[in-house]
Amino acid sequence: MKNKSFLTLLLCTFHCIGFYAQPAGGSAPIEIAKSGQLIFHKSEKGDRVPDFSYCGYMASEAPIPNVPVKVIVPHQAGDATAVIQEAIDYVGTLPAGADGFRGTVLLEKGDFQVDGSLLIARSGVVLRGSGRQETTLTATGQDRETLIRIAGRGKRLIRDSATLADLYFPVNSTVFTFDNQHPFKIGDRVLIHRPSTADWIAALGTDKIGQHVDYQLTHWQPGDFDLNWDRTVTATTANSITVDAPITTAIDPAFGGGMMMKYEWPERIEKVGIENLNLVSTCDPDNPKDENHRWMAITLDNVEDAWVRRVRARHFVSSAVAVWETARRVTVEDCKSLAPVGETGNFRRYAFHSLGQQVLFQRCYAEYAYHAFSTGFTAAGPNAFVQCYSYLPLHFSGAIGGWSSGVLFDKATVVGGSLNFGYRDVDAQGAGWTAANSLFWQCRAAKIYLDKPPTAQNWAYGSWAQGYGSGDHELATEFLKPE
Repeated sequence: MKNKSFLTLLLCTFHCIGFYAQPAGGSAPIEIAKSGQLIFHKSEKGDRVPDFSYCGYMASEAPIPNVPVKVIVPHQAGDATAVIQEAIDYVGTLPAGADGFRGTVLLEKGDFQVDGSLLIARSGVVLRGSGRQETTLTATGQDRETLIRIAGRGKRLIRDSATLADLYFPVNSTVFTFDNQHPFKIGDRVLIHRPSTADWIAALGTDKIGQHVDYQLTHWQPGDFDLNWDRTVTATTANSITVDAPITTAIDPAFGGGMMMKYEWPERIEKVGIENLNLVSTCDPDNPKDENHRWMAITLDNVEDAWVRRVRARHFVSSAVAVWETARRVTVEDCKSLAPVGETGNFRRYAFHSLGQQVLFQRCYAEYAYHAFSTGFTAAGPNAFVQCYSYLPLHFSGAIGGWSSGVLFDKATVVGGSLNFGYRDVDAQGAGWTAANSLFWQCRAAKIYLDKPPTAQNWAYGSWAQGYGSGDHELATEFLKPE
């Protein structure tokens, strides 16, 4: 049974049936039974909300473990970069146990000066402090490099491919068919590719972005907004396969259909974590816009089944945690972004940001951010922000780049700001439609902007906010059960 307790919307105790706007028979997209049971209704094409319960470490099928300590690093004066990195590298050479973990590097209490950058590049390694109040890493100097990177090496190697059958595969599909026999087997890692064709871009109207203003921005171009879902084959027949998590945008033969590609990535890493740390970037105390210091506290790249938890980041220009597009099945929980120092806009003050898929941010806090909680350009999803809190942001939380699909904000709170799954037109260099098949569930903000893009939908349920836009606002200012 999947551990879905982190999502108040899609607990496994609820009876779930697919849903979409304007379903067959005119039923509401989401029906709440008197018993508190959620009933989701499909569209005539079979579309339904993406299943967000697949977000997080191990797709939330297992709890984050307490990995045994193998090395203890005592506090020392001066630059501790080399000592900490040596400990990380040493644990990376140890044999992995049956659970895939090699061990934890434990930093003792104290303030560790880090003049350089730390890298976790081997599977099964955890970096742990003795507590957010006890262990501090102070990133010094005027370099903009990231303080801690989780990053595998190499690139995907495409080994085989097959074109999907000329059929409509609705939102939340996990089963895909082919006209002929396919080369895939159980356990294969695959990319499900949905092209961004000229016909689709024209249907969205994003081929005309910028034409109404006195300057010409680059409108959407075919191939620039392709979606690639990173999945694992779990079952096969002669002409079909089943994968381990759903897609978040429909694959439509009218807009180019789709393709599946088998890949190998031997240097991608897995089962790594960062926890129990206080991270601080030094900066010019007399310059609130100082940018000659660290931009990112933690980034994750070329990794799967990873986590960051109980981490506090202070004074960084951009992100406390940023998850890049080659990361999947990541949990970021109980983290804080505090007192950022730097300019606003242009990838500054993006406190918790995802370009990845199956990423869960839960119980995170950000103050004075530009985009406190956000997904970026063509984030394939699903991505979920659960019980996150933004205090006095400078701009909205939500989807900020073109066509993030399958985004959930569940009981998010924004004090003094807004949430947005909208049409941004020329903003952000022609972002256009930012979100597709995405949901605000019982969120609180001053305003919620929600638009319905052609070929897709967005929803807001139980919002405590002033609602705007063409999306589906339902049951506003009502206390919904289940929460």
